[in-house]
Amino acid sequence: MSDALSRHFAQFASMPPKPPDAVVRAADRAILDTLGVMIAGGAHPATRRLAHALPQHPGSAALAVGGFADSETAALINGMAAHVWDFDDTSYTGIMHGSAVVLPTVMALAADVGADGDAIRNAFIAGSEIAYVLAETCGHGHYFHGWWSTVTFGLVGATAAAGAICGLTEDQMAAALGLAAAAAGGSKAVFGSDAKPFLVGDTARRAIGFARMAGAGLTGPEQGFEGGTGFFKLMNNGAADEGMVATLGVRWRLVEPGLLFKTNPVCSAAQAAIDQMAALIAETGALPREIVEIIAEVPELVDISLIHPDPHTPQEAQFSLPYALACAALHGRVQFDDLLPDAIRTPDKTALMAKVRIERAADLSTDEMRAACPESARLKLRMTDGREAEGFCDVARGMPGNPQTDTDLIAKFDAALAYAGFGGMIETKPGDNPAETLAGLVNPADCSNRRRIS
Repeated sequence: MSDALSRHFAQFASMPPKPPDAVVRAADRAILDTLGVMIAGGAHPATRRLAHALPQHPGSAALAVGGFADSETAALINGMAAHVWDFDDTSYTGIMHGSAVVLPTVMALAADVGADGDAIRNAFIAGSEIAYVLAETCGHGHYFHGWWSTVTFGLVGATAAAGAICGLTEDQMAAALGLAAAAAGGSKAVFGSDAKPFLVGDTARRAIGFARMAGAGLTGPEQGFEGGTGFFKLMNNGAADEGMVATLGVRWRLVEPGLLFKTNPVCSAAQAAIDQMAALIAETGALPREIVEIIAEVPELVDISLIHPDPHTPQEAQFSLPYALACAALHGRVQFDDLLPDAIRTPDKTALMAKVRIERAADLSTDEMRAACPESARLKLRMTDGREAEGFCDVARGMPGNPQTDTDLIAKFDAALAYAGFGGMIETKPGDNPAETLAGLVNPADCSNRRRIS
């Protein structure tokens, strides 16, 4: 490309084209879903521990744990809350959780600038699309090499969103995005630990700092992506499909390929297996104690993502296929309460996990299958009475090819708020504008009900 990638991204983020109606609807669905899981995440013990550990700086940004703080503290806490249950959306453009990084960034700054619903949505769209275009520029090899794409690509997207909500000029935006490219990093070593959601929040926090740095007139490295010391060389073995930049604002990734909205609060790699297990239990009427063996054939992506065959902590359980299958056999899905510390090693779950055998299936790991159904699952059950049952789930419920309806997403949102103790406080229905709802939450007309962290 003739110009630096940070310059192309800056042009888009500082003066984005009007998004089509389908993109607006997709963004509103993502905003609603992310807001719900963020509020549920505010009730998670790990989020609350982080909030109590941080200094209390006054500010106008609402916290998922309750109360208000400065924008960078809010981005850190709310970003962790958005991802701590691993119930947030997933994009297979880069294999990443874009919304959990971008939305907390936008929310944290919206109160400072008095942003309305349209400004919130537009910044969210700009940051999301830039993150996903960068992901397609790099390809899936970045993730498979060990980089955690949620924070490597997410930092760039969140910085663009922060710059958009703050009204940075093109030059300022290019400086901020160049810095984000130079500062990006994060490995999948965090999987199965509290560091994973913490890094999501920390990425949102850093993005705000980068936008403010550029807004203050400081310069950044415009060639942060290119060259012998740039993002592509150091973090992607020099590979970059530079033609992807021309599709920014032409093909909108929020719609094509779209997002996975999860139905279970665990890694996306387990969702199809959970659906298939629930279907086999319903089909056979088998009781968990009647199961002798569970054979799970999965593609490479599932095998390398679900790395804890014998989990002992909630964080490990979120990346454990045996645990997900045990929960599905017991009650059809993974529930919030399944991820509390005392729930992991119950006798019924440990007995079922011991019966799971996982095999990496070559026919599910081809390039064609990776593109069509990257996290599929083929299951086979053997029962004590000699019966066998098997089935294949190519696309989990919630995937773009098998989407949740607006009513489904609202039900998920309401359940998340109920779990956090906010049931009925935010009413939604099909046709509502989630961006305006969010604007009302981050810019309340009456701030007398502000609560400190408790």
